[in-house]
Amino acid sequence: MKNMNSCNNKLFSDLEKHKLYLDLLSRVNNSCIFLIKHPEGTQNSEFIYLSPNFTTFFGYESQEINYPNLDPDFLNKQIHPTDYISFKIFQERLKNYLLRQPRIDLQNFKHIYEFRAIKKGGYIVRVISQHQIIEIDEEGSPKYVLGIIDISPDQSPSESVKFRLINTSTGEIVNIPSLDSEINLSKREKEILKLMDEGLLSKEISNKLFISVHTVNGHRQNILQKMDADNTPEALNYARKLGLI
Repeated sequence: MKNMNSCNNKLFSDLEKHKLYLDLLSRVNNSCIFLIKHPEGTQNSEFIYLSPNFTTFFGYESQEINYPNLDPDFLNKQIHPTDYISFKIFQERLKNYLLRQPRIDLQNFKHIYEFRAIKKGGYIVRVISQHQIIEIDEEGSPKYVLGIIDISPDQSPSESVKFRLINTSTGEIVNIPSLDSEINLSKREKEILKLMDEGLLSKEISNKLFISVHTVNGHRQNILQKMDADNTPEALNYARKLGLI
């Protein structure tokens, strides 16, 4: 019990250390601010701070966003389902990149996402979500991650998920490969994929590209295999989510 009280006191001290700054940042920028804690030695996460304007931003009542007991997946559930797949791919790629960086540099990177969020009631709004590790533990893993969510100036519904990684110590924008490199489609396969999306049959694609129907069907089979899809509609749906078409 003594050790548990000690841990609780340490968490309270850490939270109070950041809370004044977070409250001020929330008021000045009119942004949604959150702070996530990653318990040492686990892959879990928990919210230890949410700015008051989260309720008005997402359309919830204050009692519905009780952050000491909030679902750790709360924010992910606010992401539009079509954008969520791309968001998770970027997160996985970011994780792999950061694992290769010196421990001392982890706090220098700002992770900036742009995607569609769904407010309570189904209203869709495009947001910019900035994340930054502000403390690391003794093992060099993220301990506290600060997040800032703002309305994006670009509210175009056709825009795909965007991601930037910025080294704040140098100002460098780190190159993260585009999503389509995950699938490794050839140039011809991408071409055929787009014609499939237009509703063309194999014979029509054959005539348009001046290649045999057998060749078209071979490419179609490769596309399904690379996307781990059972049929054409499933492959096209996945390709749309990844921004390939």
